[in-house]
Parts: sequence; C-alpha cells; structure tokens
Amino acid sequence: MYTKQIDQSTMRPENGVLVCRLLEHLPAGLTTAFGTSIVEVVPAGAVDLHSHSEHELWILISGKGVFEVNGQARPVADSTLLYIEPNQEHAIRNADPAASLKFLSIWWD
Repeated sequence: MYTKQIDQSTMRPENGVLVCRLLEHLPAGLTTAFGTSIVEVVPAGAVDLHSHSEHELWILISGKGVFEVNGQARPVADSTLLYIEPNQEHAIRNADPAASLKFLSIWWD
C-alpha cells in the first residue's frame, strides 16, 4: 500500500490553471497506462482551449462552470463526468466569481 497527502504547494501553472500531476508523486519505477491530475480553476478563470490525441475524463469535484467542446458550450457543476474524445478542442471556464472549480483529469491513449 502507498499513500501520500497531496497539498496545495504541489500545484503548478499549466494551460491557464493550477495542476498537480498525481503520478509524479508515486514511487520510482511504478508505471501506469494512464495519466491523472487534480486541476484547480481559480474564480472567473479558465482552462485554455486545447486539444490532444488522448481520450480524457474530467470528474468535477467542486464548483460550477461552462464546459466547451468543439464550439458547443454547456453549464456543468460538481459531481459531473465529462468525456473528451481524442483531438476535440475543449476548455472549461469557472462560472463562479468567488470559489474555485476543481476536477480530476484522467487521460489515456
């Protein structure tokens, strides 16, 4: 068994938001077939519009926002699962001026 507390100091700027790439905190030599991050979008902030060749899931932990895929936008809130197909342009904007939007991102080939 391996456990590690993830604290705020491990968050780094990436794509316009704060990101903690979780697998970087696993013991050396441990590999996985996926990547995963915790993402924090500050009040009124946004994940920049981007695309990539991997499948991706976003699981909203807290907050509310506007999720955009290929130019189509819809409101979303905590406890929502979002799936992004490879090469789809996607972004999310925090719709709350006072509270952060947080989600777990998981991606794979």
